[in-house]
Amino acid sequence: MRQTTKDILIFVFAFFVIFTIGFVFYTLYDVQRSYNKPFNETSELVVEVKPQTTPNLKLAEFLEHPIDLHDFKNSKDINYTTTGVTNGKSYYFQPNIKDSIFYLYNYPTENFTDVKRIDQIIVFKHGKKKHTYDDDTEILIELRIFNSDDNLKQANLVGRSKAELESEFGKAYLMVDNHMVYAHKNKVLILTLKDAEVSSYNYIKLNTETINHGLIQHIIK
Repeated sequence: MRQTTKDILIFVFAFFVIFTIGFVFYTLYDVQRSYNKPFNETSELVVEVKPQTTPNLKLAEFLEHPIDLHDFKNSKDINYTTTGVTNGKSYYFQPNIKDSIFYLYNYPTENFTDVKRIDQIIVFKHGKKKHTYDDDTEILIELRIFNSDDNLKQANLVGRSKAELESEFGKAYLMVDNHMVYAHKNKVLILTLKDAEVSSYNYIKLNTETINHGLIQHIIK
């Protein structure tokens, strides 16, 4: 009986020793395997970003049609509006149409004091009406807005807060200095912020869909 008990204890002890040694070797192997995994330099500081499969619909709709240009022009006193041919920027969208021009509309506010803060609209014009105010064929190219104006309707963005814009257009924007930049396809909205509110903005129809930090710096300089 004593011999049987002794044999059992020896067997249990041997099993425990073998199990312990096996566990130690497996642990060492697993640690070594983790150290031998290939290092990916590009992934050292990677932050996973889930791509936005669909753009913010409100932003896309706004950038496609920010104002009803015809209605806005009709809401203004033509006698208080100055117009003229202007030079196009290198980044402007420009259809390949002969006998065409870029045209500027100036819309000063009443009793304005700063000529640098006059609201302006740049359009692309061609054809027989290209030198007239009433032209249903003109194409909106740029809005340069410095003042709050109810006639702009949804494009009346001056004075709105950054938080309001994030709520309406989303947080997928680029910050360049104090400029908040939204884009979709070849349209860009550059909002100049002061104390977290819009002090002015530019809406531009570009000749490219590649919108990056360098291009924005070129536009705002």
